[in-house]
Amino acid sequence: MTALSPSTVDVRPSKARFALGLVLLALAVAIFANLDPLLAWKDEIPELGQGRLFAYYTAQSNFLAVAALAVHGIQFVRGRRPGVAAEYLRGLATVDMAITGIVAGLLLAEPGAPFTYSNFVLHQGGPLLMVLWFVVLPPLRALPWTAAIVWLAHPFVWTVTTLTYAAESPDGWVPYFFLDPAEMDGWGGVTLVVAIIHLVVLGLGLLAVLASRARWRVGIWRRLGLGD
Repeated sequence: MTALSPSTVDVRPSKARFALGLVLLALAVAIFANLDPLLAWKDEIPELGQGRLFAYYTAQSNFLAVAALAVHGIQFVRGRRPGVAAEYLRGLATVDMAITGIVAGLLLAEPGAPFTYSNFVLHQGGPLLMVLWFVVLPPLRALPWTAAIVWLAHPFVWTVTTLTYAAESPDGWVPYFFLDPAEMDGWGGVTLVVAIIHLVVLGLGLLAVLASRARWRVGIWRRLGLGD
């Protein structure tokens, strides 16, 4: 049997995997830079200082996206396949970023507001890229339907902690108007919007699980040299 020379060995999967890892790491850096966590310590900005930046669902979902991008990017660069926990993290980040984009577009958009690069990355560009990444490169192992229930834990905990903070803070601060009973004609309005958001998150989670079962996923992972 004749040994293959280096010129005949197909190294494209390795190169594609490494390049994808670098792209994911670059996206993680770009999103993190636009989050600007230092704003949380600027107390002269009431809506962001005193750690309030981290109370925004937008901030939390983008931090999760940064984590998912970084974990997968590092694994790809190292020539390894992300594990089950990493794919659950990516699914959570994708669902959260999708709901961030939807809420920003439907409830928080201000007609005529000037375009800002940071706002675009955090509310439009980032969510779109996360969804495309999950659809184009679904997890190699299909996720169980129960994953959609697991992903509901984050919006539920966020809602409870945010409303608890508002009840205990001197000014009753909330990050979004739809969490303020005074803005929503009472707690009934707040409850309705929160319930709708959770139902949408559940629906997005089920769609993410469905995407994880796409037939093309095995071929793409093999192309990256990480398939079975």
